[in-house]
Amino acid sequence: MPIFEYKCNDCEKVFEILHLPGHNSEKKCACGSTNLTKLISAPFLPSSVGKPANDTSCPGCDSTAAKACPGSNACGVPGACGN
Repeated sequence: MPIFEYKCNDCEKVFEILHLPGHNSEKKCACGSTNLTKLISAPFLPSSVGKPANDTSCPGCDSTAAKACPGSNACGVPGACGN
């Protein structure tokens, strides 16, 4: 089912709307505004390891202290942290 992302031009909030076939989805922000911009969403790319292929989270950053992932090899995994 198509889920579309929108950005409210009045309050800057980004949110999703599920568009069901045969239903007229009201395109309205929680603030009440209909002044919206439809965003282009990154597609979900499944992989063989059970997480999205475009997931750039650091595989070595499981500890609380390492959650910041400040740069390449910062968490002990060479080339991790999206660098």
